[in-house]
Amino acid sequence: MGAKWLPRYPGCFVCGDPRENPLALGLEFLLEDGVVRASFVPQKEHAGYPGIVHGGILVSLLDEASIWAASAAAQAFCVTRSLSVEFLQPAKVGEPITVLAQVEGREGRLLQVQARVEDPGGRILAQSLGSFFPRFRQGWAKLMGAGNERRGCHGAQGGEDRKAG
Repeated sequence: MGAKWLPRYPGCFVCGDPRENPLALGLEFLLEDGVVRASFVPQKEHAGYPGIVHGGILVSLLDEASIWAASAAAQAFCVTRSLSVEFLQPAKVGEPITVLAQVEGREGRLLQVQARVEDPGGRILAQSLGSFFPRFRQGWAKLMGAGNERRGCHGAQGGEDRKAG
């Protein structure tokens, strides 16, 4: 399976397009070989303490990446049942970070997803383990089905129209 850019939902705090949602972080998620990833450079507005990224921002990144990983595996939009997070090192404002997530297993209908936030050197700053429930199968098929590669949620851009790198 090749790399595929995942769609954006305009109202989403994490993946929304800042041109449509000024409060959105604007992450763009790439799915490749079952791993979802996105990069982000936190700004001073994302700090909890001076120079340190707020833990809630990191949790949002972990949750969003995990939802996309679970949704791709289940072929249905998933919702979070639980998410356990460990903060290992501070993420610093102005320094790039990458969030990665992949499904590690299933328990009944629930998908178990591990995710992590890394610095450019691959050092893990935060990690999570979550359970995700497939909820919206029809919406996933409509969004991700054949012929819809360029259409995102509610008309937002998505699919394979961006260069995978």
